[in-house]
Amino acid sequence: MATHSDHIPKDLVLEILAKLPVKSLKRFSCVHKSWLNLLENSNFKSMYYENLKSKTTHSSSLLLWRYFHDERSDGDVYEYDVHLLSGERYENIVTLVLPSLFEDNGFYKVLDCVNGIICHYEEEGLDVKIGLWNPKTDQRKIIPPGITDDEPGFDRQISIHGFGYDNVNDDYKVIQCVYYIHGHTFVEEPVLTIWQIYSLKSNCWKKLDLEMTKKEDIYNASVAYLNGVCHWWGSEYATNGLEEEQVLVSFNLSTETFQTTSIVWLQKNDDIPIRSLVVLNKSVTLISSFAKNNCIEISILGEIGVKESWVKLFTLEPFSSEFSPMRMGHKCDLIFIGNHNSELASFDVITRKSM
Repeated sequence: MATHSDHIPKDLVLEILAKLPVKSLKRFSCVHKSWLNLLENSNFKSMYYENLKSKTTHSSSLLLWRYFHDERSDGDVYEYDVHLLSGERYENIVTLVLPSLFEDNGFYKVLDCVNGIICHYEEEGLDVKIGLWNPKTDQRKIIPPGITDDEPGFDRQISIHGFGYDNVNDDYKVIQCVYYIHGHTFVEEPVLTIWQIYSLKSNCWKKLDLEMTKKEDIYNASVAYLNGVCHWWGSEYATNGLEEEQVLVSFNLSTETFQTTSIVWLQKNDDIPIRSLVVLNKSVTLISSFAKNNCIEISILGEIGVKESWVKLFTLEPFSSEFSPMRMGHKCDLIFIGNHNSELASFDVITRKSM
């Protein structure tokens, strides 16, 4: 017969729970009343944050890109910078020059970087070229054009939505949306939308029989890749057909199916946030920068398709809007580049200190 209580000590329980991912924490919240709002408990929060920081993937380098207005020039001139950062405080910065995809240099954009391979593209009129580049080996690949037809009376637009590795089929894939609109305006909805996916293994495109929500502006870091799934966020009409609702779209590269997760509840009053989609501790994470409220919120998704599984991990306020959040670093820190200059800054979200 046991002479001591069969209950596990509370401190040990909290230590175990602090090592769990957000998805498990949300599921276990119904086991005990005291587990319902664990992340509001200051002691538990400290333990959870320390474990989060220790589990954050460390790497010798970090790729960072930004789209910005060049104030040194006259008129509306925009530039794109791509930097490779390394060092304890990211003090070593190397600017990368991406391979040109057109004979006459077009305006290039970076979509994402997966397993050291950068997916970038250039636009020249209605033409879009997509390239894959490994800076370490200097291997390059220009992807053949997708399946596009001109529709009389309509303008064709191409939007690159995702790039990632299909670990089931050992293949790299790119997702794009081809849509047709009246004139050069994005106000009205497209009259025709065609989704396509490219396979590096077969070196060809195919059409997808899907209707998905298009992503928001790529310049605000609206895409992310994690474990065979491409994620992007965009707006769609709610079920009442009157209001727009922001959603996260998650596309599985192996099954070629998708799920959506509402993020409308993350909206703060009437403040329109600048959002960055990143990966933190192997979870999809949304960074929302609110200019009116002068704060930044970092929310992590526990389970795709379950809007209640969003957990707000950090609220940073007051926080100047002079810097836009760009990426999560390797030490649970935010990496910023100034909106109006090339100043680089990082901020430890746990200690609340600049690095």
